[in-house]
Amino acid sequence: MNEAEVKIHDVAFGGSGVGKLPDGKVVFVPRTLTGETVRVKLGKSRKGFSEAELLGIVSPSPHRVPPPCAYFGACGGCQYQHASYDEQVRIKEKQVRDTLARIGGFKELPPSHFEGAPSPFGYRNKISIHRGEGSELGFIATDHRTVVDVEKCLIANDSVNAKLITLRKSSYRAPHVTLSDSSQREGSPEGSFHQVNSAMAARLLEWVRGQIGGATSARLLDLYSGSGFFTLGLADLFSGVLGVDYDARAIHEATVNAQKRGVAPAKFLAADVGERIDPLLEDTSLAGGVILIDPPREGLPPAVTTALSAKGSERLIYISCNPATLARDLKGLAGTGSGRYSFKALGIFDMFPQTAHIEAVAVLQRK
Repeated sequence: MNEAEVKIHDVAFGGSGVGKLPDGKVVFVPRTLTGETVRVKLGKSRKGFSEAELLGIVSPSPHRVPPPCAYFGACGGCQYQHASYDEQVRIKEKQVRDTLARIGGFKELPPSHFEGAPSPFGYRNKISIHRGEGSELGFIATDHRTVVDVEKCLIANDSVNAKLITLRKSSYRAPHVTLSDSSQREGSPEGSFHQVNSAMAARLLEWVRGQIGGATSARLLDLYSGSGFFTLGLADLFSGVLGVDYDARAIHEATVNAQKRGVAPAKFLAADVGERIDPLLEDTSLAGGVILIDPPREGLPPAVTTALSAKGSERLIYISCNPATLARDLKGLAGTGSGRYSFKALGIFDMFPQTAHIEAVAVLQRK
């Protein structure tokens, strides 16, 4: 069986629609939406599921829209341009909730807040450009091997696209180059983490500030702080703040930024969180304060989860770009039975419209 007609009943995290083949085997089909009937060409078959290529739409979803980008489907950067933005929001909120239930075991979730992006296009302040084996200059293709030649990226802002045009006209031949809008990424060293959607980052910060609930005499410990976006953005609410990150360049920039902005209570430490977590938590001034965690996609090392559960502060605020590792870590911190924290609030922010990525925030209170 090389081709089949499939009914799509859900959209998985990553962007592919989920259906079943005539023999009952699960199949994943990119660029499809819930409720659609599609024609597919079967590809890789794995234990428990298959992958397939979309050949055509037999019965389209009412939420399907024409993708505005000519590269969509070939370029691997976007997964949802075929869906209306309202449908993208619905898909992502459901995916976060489903993942927290399936991996984290949370049958009931706390009150949640979902915030869509004010600009679903033109929001990225940084892109990574690759050079292909020929003259291609653009993004990695959906085959994960070749490069799609791109003249303009619709999710990048005007400043970044202007730099892409300049790069294409130049003789610069490096295999990879990062193009960024310096006005949007001030104080963040090249190669260090920084939110790529400035407008949504500001909204996320404002929501976190609301969860803290106003000025306090307590202290903030910001783990995986990068160049200090949250540390400096929350400093006025605390008597003291400490940002910790392994990236020494980012910590240097955070220290400089704190001095420039006159944020006296802000201190920064270049250290591996996993190696320093125990002495960090021995600071008794943190007992009634807040620990903010914004780890990379792989989430928390087990030793950090264990230490936070045993000796963490009164409140934890966990910011994640990966619902699966968020759910895993929350299971250890606030799971049924063994968790030392209660899951009090959930925020979901669409930092990356048109793509499969999503940012979620969990607010935990010690029991």
